[in-house]
Amino acid sequence: MVTSILMSPGAIAGTVIGCVVGALLIGLIIALIVLFTKKPNKNRPAKIDNPTGFVQAVGSNFYDGNGDIVFFHGINLGNWFIQEPWMAVSAVGNFEQDENGKDRPYTQQRGLDAMRANPNLNEDQIRELRELYMEKYIQEEDFKQIADLGMNIVRLPFSYRNFEGMDGFKYLDWALDMCEKYKLYAVVDFHGAYGSQNMDDHSGDDVTWDLYGNPENEAKTVALWEKIAERYKDRKIIMGYDLLNETRKAPHKFAGKLTFDFYDRLYKAIRAIDKNHMIIVEYFTFPIHGARLSNYNWENVSVQYHFYNLTPLPQKFVMNLMRAMHNWMQPKRCAVLTGEFCICTGDKEWNIMLDWLQKTGWSYCSWTYKTNAFMYKTRDNFKEYWGIIELNEPPVDLHTATYEEIKAKYEGVGSENAVRPSKLYNMYIARVEKDKLYGGPAKID
Repeated sequence: MVTSILMSPGAIAGTVIGCVVGALLIGLIIALIVLFTKKPNKNRPAKIDNPTGFVQAVGSNFYDGNGDIVFFHGINLGNWFIQEPWMAVSAVGNFEQDENGKDRPYTQQRGLDAMRANPNLNEDQIRELRELYMEKYIQEEDFKQIADLGMNIVRLPFSYRNFEGMDGFKYLDWALDMCEKYKLYAVVDFHGAYGSQNMDDHSGDDVTWDLYGNPENEAKTVALWEKIAERYKDRKIIMGYDLLNETRKAPHKFAGKLTFDFYDRLYKAIRAIDKNHMIIVEYFTFPIHGARLSNYNWENVSVQYHFYNLTPLPQKFVMNLMRAMHNWMQPKRCAVLTGEFCICTGDKEWNIMLDWLQKTGWSYCSWTYKTNAFMYKTRDNFKEYWGIIELNEPPVDLHTATYEEIKAKYEGVGSENAVRPSKLYNMYIARVEKDKLYGGPAKID
């Protein structure tokens, strides 16, 4: 006997909807599995056929000027061109307060303003002190130290302020010369744009967000990149141009299409002068914050991410989540530079991170080479991993100190006066031989 069951239209609709939802959920789960497990560097040809003499981004890999695949592993030279308040040797005391009457921290702009308000200083002395700091904080021995640690790249964060009241090109030129001498590639990193692209202290100004939509600041930022491109278009030691650091679409809001449209303007301005150097665009904070590269007609472009895991989630899980987001945003494979990261929880997590980056094929520059431990931990408690080289200097107040006091402080910021070794230094020493397997020194004709 066959029993037929007639279903009402509502029941049929509910069943259909349930099936559709179930199928979508299954599809979503499959898609997530694919995104999490897809390897960005599955295809890794050891060599390409069309070398240009410059570093290129081809597929998910980087290739040097000879066309050989290269994995970049290095360090940032933070706190040099732009001092940051948490590791600076300079302070501004009670020069300026916020709306709650609390002293504002040191920033590059506030430091300059404090010096100009200091009755003990004149403009010539201010310029001399700024140049003294630049000459002392990073010296030739530091580039040798980085090379001795088995690294093959340095990232050079600078601000437009380094070109006002002083000759920033003098120090960029010298840094590139040192990179050539010690066979280190360089990333030229525009860390602080006119008007500030993020209103963070590491842009040099934490009270202004006035780049996008300000015709003057936009034009000045474009013009400085044009000067950089004209000056360095033949410098093969430069791995790439890092257009803007940690951009935001609005104060305290992650980057979006607004920033990528401005990247496009910078890209076109540079390409009109320099068709050879790779260009790097940053996503801040996550790979989904921004636009797909496929939306723009760009060539020889790579992406950059920064990793500071401030969550309780395991480091490896967070990295795999970032990779899944990357795979979603960039279905057409592209090369990745991990331009900044730091892990303050110990050697184990550092090694997990570095092993993951090398296995995944995401080149990296950790943050940062040298810090001032006095500013973020006690003298006898060097447990964190921010700097390979650590000073331990109380900062000098730029608003009240005499010329002689500031000069004495800046005379002593060389690495020969650093507290050594830091835990991060020892960790990197232990990896020197291992890391050499993933890319050697720069090969420049």
